[in-house]
Amino acid sequence: MDEKREKSTLLFFNEAIEYYDKFTDQESVVDEPVRESRFSNNFLRNSMLNELNNLKDIIENNPDLKIEALSRADKEKFHKFISFYRKCPICGNHNHYYNLKQLFFDESKKNLIKELIRLMNIKHKKFRRYNLNMGVPCCDCFKRMTLEK
Repeated sequence: MDEKREKSTLLFFNEAIEYYDKFTDQESVVDEPVRESRFSNNFLRNSMLNELNNLKDIIENNPDLKIEALSRADKEKFHKFISFYRKCPICGNHNHYYNLKQLFFDESKKNLIKELIRLMNIKHKKFRRYNLNMGVPCCDCFKRMTLEK
């Protein structure tokens, strides 16, 4: 087993495209934007920067990091919110913790969250007196409600 392996060098992305271009007919590449992007010198760089920006957005919008950044009073408000709205008011099933956490930190729903927190802080006697049952619907009930309309 004294086979000698030929050392081959790794091709970088741009070199791989040049190698590919040697053996393919340029007219066979049909998509014009693809053709233009392949001949751009900054294609790989721009792709990597886009992915880094996507990763940055994911990290910045991570609800777990946002929970750690909350003050003690806000953490108590968050945990009270999660425990108060943990059950679906329609079917009684438990809401997913992840979905409630996403809802709590969603910037586009800040007004809704403020209203839910205000309603959560109303004394429970009023709810029993008028037999009000409120909450955040679970995934299944929400789908049923939106499909009915």
